[in-house]
Amino acid sequence: TSTPRKMDFGFPDIFGMSKAKEDDVLGEDLIIPMDKPISIEANFQVLPHPEKVSWGGEDAVFLKGRTFGVFDGVSGADKISGVALYSKTLASYMRKLVSNDGLTIDELIGFLTSAAEYADIGATGASTAVIGSIGEDGFLRALNLGDSVLLVLRDGKVVSRTKEIVHFFDCPYQLAEDSPDRPVDSTLLKTRVYPGDVIIAGSDGVFDNLADDEIIRIVYSCPEKSNAMARKIIEQSRIVSLDKEAPTPYAKSAKGRRGYDSYAKGLGGKVDDISCVVVRCT
Repeated sequence: TSTPRKMDFGFPDIFGMSKAKEDDVLGEDLIIPMDKPISIEANFQVLPHPEKVSWGGEDAVFLKGRTFGVFDGVSGADKISGVALYSKTLASYMRKLVSNDGLTIDELIGFLTSAAEYADIGATGASTAVIGSIGEDGFLRALNLGDSVLLVLRDGKVVSRTKEIVHFFDCPYQLAEDSPDRPVDSTLLKTRVYPGDVIIAGSDGVFDNLADDEIIRIVYSCPEKSNAMARKIIEQSRIVSLDKEAPTPYAKSAKGRRGYDSYAKGLGGKVDDISCVVVRCT
């Protein structure tokens, strides 16, 4: 008989997206393994900003067992030379903390909180975070703090998507020693996944440049291998980011805003670090 794993805390609304506040608590989040848990095949790709190639850029990712994450270093944050970046510290510490098993919502929040507290002490800069875990019960659980995105594709459609959370345009929620934002402020997602589903988690370097429809086209035109999908998403994101006439999600949002004159026509890519994790459910 399978034994459910649980934490002592409640979990927020599992059927939608919400901030992890106490008044959202509905009950305990349990992982009761299926007789035959979904298998996964996953890979990631990271491509630094062209001007940051020599030192690897500010994006970081981790992938361990059934859990993964993307951490987008905030380029505008103050940084101390010679000190480890906040985003990369989060990724390396999360890799140490998590096991190969699927995690509950509470565990995701708890581990990210521990990683942020560790980074507060020994790292510099700031970072957004999107992390997900595929439970042995067939559910994907995810949290998002900032403007990165995780989405689930099924039969050529987006069937589930995390919600970005920002203070204002170009100022996402972010983790840093001096930031009021914490993992408990994240938007949450819990959704069932099935064999054949493709999960994509990416920094805004992907989703500022590629609309969901373009990501769908890329995924379903690639061989059924996560590495090929991730590589093509990254490559196309970079191509579009350098195109000043490309219709992009970022340009559409920036159009008409003060200080964004180069996007006055609603066209143009956004050059950035680019990273994504692709997970195939099999």
